[in-house]
Amino acid sequence: MELQAVSGQLNIVDGVLQESPAPGLLARAAPAKAAHSRAHDSLFVHLTLSGSGEDTAVLSQNILQVISQQFYKTSGSVTAALRKAVLEANQYLLRHNLSQSGPPREGAITCAAFRGEELFTLQTGESWALVGHNFGIERLPPQEPEHITPMGRSSGLDIRYFHHRLQSGDTLLLGDPRLAHLATADFTAVMVDTPIEEGLEVLAGLVGPESGQLLLVEFGADVPLDMLEITPPAAQSDTAVPQTQPQRQTAVAAAPPNRKGLETTARRAGAGAALGLAGFTGWLAELLTRLRPSGGDEDEEEKINWAIPTLIAIIIPLLMAAIVSGVYLQRGQVQQLAAVKAEMGQKLGQAEEMTDEADARRLYNEVLGLAQEAETQLRPGDEQVNQMRQIARDRLDVLDQITRLDANLFYQYTTENTDLAAIVLRPGTEGDVYTYDRLNGFVYEHDTDETYLDTGNVAPLQLLFQGQAIGNHVAGKIIDIMWRPEGNSVSREGLAMLDGNGALLTFQPGYDNTFAVPLDLSSEWRVPTDIATFDERLYILDPAAQVIWKYFPDGDDFIAKADDRVIVFDEGDNPELDKVIDFDIFSGDGSLMLLYEDGRIRYYDTRSGRIQWTEEDLLKSGLNVPLLNPTAAKIIGRGLNASIFIADAGNGRIVQVSRPTGQVLAQYRATGPNGEELFSNISSFDVAETPLRIFVTKGDSVYTATQE
Repeated sequence: MELQAVSGQLNIVDGVLQESPAPGLLARAAPAKAAHSRAHDSLFVHLTLSGSGEDTAVLSQNILQVISQQFYKTSGSVTAALRKAVLEANQYLLRHNLSQSGPPREGAITCAAFRGEELFTLQTGESWALVGHNFGIERLPPQEPEHITPMGRSSGLDIRYFHHRLQSGDTLLLGDPRLAHLATADFTAVMVDTPIEEGLEVLAGLVGPESGQLLLVEFGADVPLDMLEITPPAAQSDTAVPQTQPQRQTAVAAAPPNRKGLETTARRAGAGAALGLAGFTGWLAELLTRLRPSGGDEDEEEKINWAIPTLIAIIIPLLMAAIVSGVYLQRGQVQQLAAVKAEMGQKLGQAEEMTDEADARRLYNEVLGLAQEAETQLRPGDEQVNQMRQIARDRLDVLDQITRLDANLFYQYTTENTDLAAIVLRPGTEGDVYTYDRLNGFVYEHDTDETYLDTGNVAPLQLLFQGQAIGNHVAGKIIDIMWRPEGNSVSREGLAMLDGNGALLTFQPGYDNTFAVPLDLSSEWRVPTDIATFDERLYILDPAAQVIWKYFPDGDDFIAKADDRVIVFDEGDNPELDKVIDFDIFSGDGSLMLLYEDGRIRYYDTRSGRIQWTEEDLLKSGLNVPLLNPTAAKIIGRGLNASIFIADAGNGRIVQVSRPTGQVLAQYRATGPNGEELFSNISSFDVAETPLRIFVTKGDSVYTATQE
C-alpha cells in the first residue's frame, strides 16, 4: 500500500511554544499545475537564516516559495529537481546579499521529497535531520562534514544527498542547527514506534528552554482521520503550513484506515537481548531449587548447601556479562546498520545526479558493496537494504543495457564436496541435462522433458565415476564433457567425456550404453582442459603444451595424423594458448573462438587464419564494462542464427555476441534466491533458445534463468 505523509511542526523561542507558524518550515503536496513527473511528490523543507526570526521571516517565506515553485515545475529525476530548487534559492539569497538592501544573511537548508515509499533528501550548510526506523535512528549527515559552505555566501554549494526506502511507521525530523548538539539517541522516544502527536510533545520537552524550529513527519500506510486536520493539495499555498502543536497536518490525501502492527523496534533491543536469556535464567533458578532440598536429613542438606555460594559466584557474573554483552552487541549492530543505510542512500542520491555514466556506475556498485556488507555482517534479509540494492541494480541494468532474468534452483546435489565444473544440454526434442562434478569425479544425467525444466521430481542418474570399468578401460579423472552429434563416421550421438587416462568415453542415451575409445599419442598431452568438435573431428585444448590437439574420426574411433596433429596459426600470430581458459569451434565453417583468463577474446576465421574480432570490438559495439574473470564461452545455434555466449563471472553477467561480427546482442543478469547476482562466479553454463533458458553451475547447484 502506498504510504501517506503526516507532518507536525514546533516553533519554540526560549522554551516557549509559539502559536504562530515557524517562518522557515514548509510541508506541502504537489499543486494542480505541477510538472507531470512531480505530480505525486510531497515536499518538506527546513530553512534557517542567520539573524532573528522576526527580521528574516519575509525573506524565509520568499526563499521557500522559490524552492517550491522551482521544484514542482522541474521535470526529470527527484534529486535533479531538488538540486535545481536549492541552487535557485541560493542564487536568490546571494542576489539579496549583493543588493545591500539589508544585512547579509547566510543559511542552511534540508529539502526532502517524498514519493510512494521513497524519500530523497538534499542538505547544504549546517543543516541536520534524523530518519527514524523500527530498528533505530539515522542521522543526516552521519558525521559532521569537513567543509561546509553556507547558502548565500557564493554560487557554489557543498550538497549532500540521501535516499531511503520507507516502511509504515518511519519518521523524519528536520532539525534546527541550534539543536544539533543534542545526541541522536535522545530522539528515540520521539521517532521510534511513537505516534506523531506524542512525538511532538516529547520533542518540545527535549528543546527545553532553548529555541528551535522543527518539522516532524510520520509515514504510514494509513491515516487516522479522526486525528487529522486535512488540507487538500489544491487549497495549499507556498507558505509554511500553519499549525499549532499537537495538531497534525497531512501532505497528501488520506486513505481509508488500515492500521498494521509495527515490527519489534530497535529501542527494545536491550530488552530483547535480556529476554533471549530467559531460558538460561530459568535453568539457573531450577538448579538452585534443586540444590536447596525442601526437607530431609540435616547432614545431607549441609553437604549440598556448600555448593550454592560457589555456583552463584561463578554463574551470576557470567549471566550479567552475557546480558550486558548482548545489549551492547545489538546496539552496536543497529548503529552500524543505520550508518550503512545512510551511506547507501547518499550514494544513490549522488549517482542519480551524475551526468557521467562511469561515475554513476561506480556509485551504484559501491551501493551493492555496502548491501553485501550489511547482508553478511549486520542483518541478513533487511528489507530496506534489499530495496536500495534493487534500486542500484535496476539503475545499473539501464546503464549497461542489461536484460534481467528470473532465476530458479534446478537441482542441488547432496553429495559431500560437490563442485560442478560443466553442464551440457542434449540437443533436439528429447530434453536431458548432463553435469560433471570434478571433485568427486561423477557425471550425472537429469531426465527431463523437452523444455529441460521438468525433471518429474526424479533424482539424477549417476552415469560415471572415477575408477569405473568400461569394457577393458578403467575411467580416470574426467576433464571435460560435450555433446557429440551423429554424422557420416559417428553412428550414434551421445555425451562425450574426455578421460585423463587417454580415452574418449561416450554415453549413448538411446541405448543406455557407455563405451571407451583410446586416443592415439595421448602420452604427449600435458594438462588438457577442454574439448570441442567440428566436422566430426575432436579438438583438445592443452594450455600447458600451448597447443590444440586434433583427432580425425574413424567410425566411432579416432586417429591422430602425424603431419596434422594440432591447429596451426599464422606465422607471427602468437595465440598465447597458455592463457586460454576455454575455446569452441563453429560447426558451420570451423571458425575458432578463444577465451582468455584476463578477459580477452579472439575470434579466428579458420579458412584465412586471421582474427575477425577481439574484445576491443565488443567495447565499441555495446559492451560498457570489459570482461572480468570470465569462466566459459560457447557458440550456440547453427548457421546465421549462431551466436557466442560468454560467462563474465566477475561482472555477474552473461554476454551474447554476434558470431561473425563481434556485435554485442544482449547482456543478461539474474537475481539468485538470496538476492545475489546469480551469474557471479559461475563455473559453466549452457543455453537453450526460443524461449531463452540459461542453465548455470555454481558450487553444488544448478540454476535456471529464464525471461519473463
